[in-house]
Amino acid sequence: METLNSFNLSIKDIFDKHAKNLCLYALNYLKTDADAEDIVQDVFMRCWGKKEILSSGEKVIKTYLFNSVRNACLDKIEKKDIMCYHIDMIKQEVVDEETSTFDEKILQEIKNELAQMPEQTQKIITLIFMQNMKYQEVANKLHISINTVKTLLRNGIKHLRSHFSKHLELLVFLCKKI
Repeated sequence: METLNSFNLSIKDIFDKHAKNLCLYALNYLKTDADAEDIVQDVFMRCWGKKEILSSGEKVIKTYLFNSVRNACLDKIEKKDIMCYHIDMIKQEVVDEETSTFDEKILQEIKNELAQMPEQTQKIITLIFMQNMKYQEVANKLHISINTVKTLLRNGIKHLRSHFSKHLELLVFLCKKI
């Protein structure tokens, strides 16, 4: 029973001597005092079961404590990063789902507007934006001049811009999906 009491004094003395420096050391890795204090407290709780280390010399104890605090901080950071990663993935899924619904509505509106345009203009917009064809390739395919392609494309884009001025950046992006 007496050895346990001397052990209790010993760990208290070690805590009093090193806790403040260990907390400052932990703050190099962590953002808050509370996290640093929690880590140091956890390290001392684990030390409680390692009497062979606490009965070693001062240098061994100090090295063990600082290494333990560093490793515990790195573990905490890694766990936090994993949690942040999963939270970010969930947020991204929600955003993707909302955007997908929004995109589908606008995409349908664009298709409706395209359907109201002359057939030649529809073909030109589709070939240039969806199939990434060059003006000359479109002109050759449709057997029209390159200037006609440019004029009809300009008129078609002007028509779409006037109807989708609020969603102009989405218009360019979604035209590739048509």
